[in-house]
Amino acid sequence: MSIRKVLALTVLTAGALAVTPAHGEDWGVGASIGLVNDVERRFRLEDFESGDFNGWVDFKLEPQVVLRGTLGSMETSGDNAGRVFEIDGEDVVLRELDVEIDYATIGVSYLFWEGDYTSGIFGGIGGYKVNPEPTSDDITDLRDFHETVFGWHLGLDGDLRVLARLSIVGRVTFHKIRSETGRSLLTANAGAVFRF
Repeated sequence: MSIRKVLALTVLTAGALAVTPAHGEDWGVGASIGLVNDVERRFRLEDFESGDFNGWVDFKLEPQVVLRGTLGSMETSGDNAGRVFEIDGEDVVLRELDVEIDYATIGVSYLFWEGDYTSGIFGGIGGYKVNPEPTSDDITDLRDFHETVFGWHLGLDGDLRVLARLSIVGRVTFHKIRSETGRSLLTANAGAVFRF
């Protein structure tokens, strides 16, 4: 994760701490790491790879409704990675077309159970910045476009309280990114959230 992203996450966390209300556990700050699976053409468990890192701030609007703002970054293969193209008269399998996708989302989560274990469903919208890694000149036109686009997400999460204000979080998220190539990515993350 770049210095810019770390600073943004730190500022977001500090801002949340500065506006903490007097009553407890309405706010939460968390972070998670996970795996990414490109599910545009197929879904297989062994295709989970690369990585996703994100941090978030959430606020309980009601006892079972949470508003969440998330900043994150995913690393995955480019849309054309693994495909065969004819380059200079030869069939070439494109393997090294990595992409970093930075994102900022806002969503709402509905919680099903309260207590030491809480699960929920969530969804929302956001902005996604697609940053393809540099490639050799002969395949530059085959990599993903460098663009900032709109997208949406939905998923399932679970929260297991391990201390009075600290919980372990598991989350599966489907991201539909409205990029030129129309990316569909599934992330599986584990992390922690501190509530105050």
